[in-house]
Amino acid sequence: MVKHPQPPLVDIVIPVHSTSRPLQRAVSSALRAAPGAAPGQCRVTAVAHHLTAEQVHSMLSVEQRAVVDVIESEDRGSTAAVPRNEALRRTSARYISFLDSDDTLDPGAVTRWLGIAERRGSDLVMPFQHHENPRVDITPIVRPLRRSDLDPVKDRLGYRSTAFGLIRMSAVRRTGARFDESARTGEDQSFVMALYAGAHRIDLAPGLPGVLMHADGTDRVSRQLLPIRETVAAALDLGREHWFAGVPDELKRSYILKYIRVNFFPALEHAVRSGAWDAHYARSANAVFEELTQYAPHVTDQLSRADLRVARLLSPGTGEQELLTALAERRRFATPDALLTERWTRVLGRQAPLRVVAASAVQILRYRWALAAGSRN
Repeated sequence: MVKHPQPPLVDIVIPVHSTSRPLQRAVSSALRAAPGAAPGQCRVTAVAHHLTAEQVHSMLSVEQRAVVDVIESEDRGSTAAVPRNEALRRTSARYISFLDSDDTLDPGAVTRWLGIAERRGSDLVMPFQHHENPRVDITPIVRPLRRSDLDPVKDRLGYRSTAFGLIRMSAVRRTGARFDESARTGEDQSFVMALYAGAHRIDLAPGLPGVLMHADGTDRVSRQLLPIRETVAAALDLGREHWFAGVPDELKRSYILKYIRVNFFPALEHAVRSGAWDAHYARSANAVFEELTQYAPHVTDQLSRADLRVARLLSPGTGEQELLTALAERRRFATPDALLTERWTRVLGRQAPLRVVAASAVQILRYRWALAAGSRN
């Protein structure tokens, strides 16, 4: 691959903010992700954030320096949103694909996604995400046998909040999708939600090749203990986005239910186990939960009885052990309290625990089958 002056078809963008990041590994994977592409069709761009272009060049091999574009972004913020927005402003490609500097693309991934997008007219191709550690990634929790022309609500796209895969730049411009530079964590929420709400077509690329999430990224902000309001600020602050007013309540509700289950409750448990639980934290957590449940109508109707039991314990008088016990009970998915809603008329709702858990079980089987099939090829 050599540099070409004409606009590329795909811009593979890798933000990097520290010389300790394994940039060579990420770049090598990006260069292998598009075999068979015509000269100049795929460009790899490293975006330096809190680094100079010279520092980033020094992180690359001699061969990589000849083929990778390096640009500098303004140091106006500490989150990964800044270099990603810089790439959105500067790219001239038809598609953009983001890759974290500590993750990798499987060989042939971009070629595969590009084939799907060009054939089907996709605004967004959502990739298979697999992990170096034993984690099983079941997102998005789509309908059985569904892989094309996904529906943001019916296919529970909100459970996938990462901006990986292939994204058509005309859809980015049409929807006004941008990364949230004010959020300490979850800066990609506003970007993906704008696409879910406004994309004309979203397709899935199930199975390998996809994106491999490595386990050696030790400085991810998402692993740090933050105040509970900052942990979920990315979701709560969507209301200030100009496109958000037109988002249907059903999509808002499905998204915030995911955020409560996947972000709020785990953050609460992390805080309790870290010794942060006290009267002030309890009041803050209760206020944040109330704010989340006002996000859209009937949010609490779709939460499990065990979820609501945790919510009722968000008060200064609750002990750590009592709260940890309740948090553990909401994860025992074979129990009635973790599967059923308080209102029987909501038990079979698409976003209610019973159907989400059932669909998740199917996704687990799909995930394991995809990895097994990939290992045989």
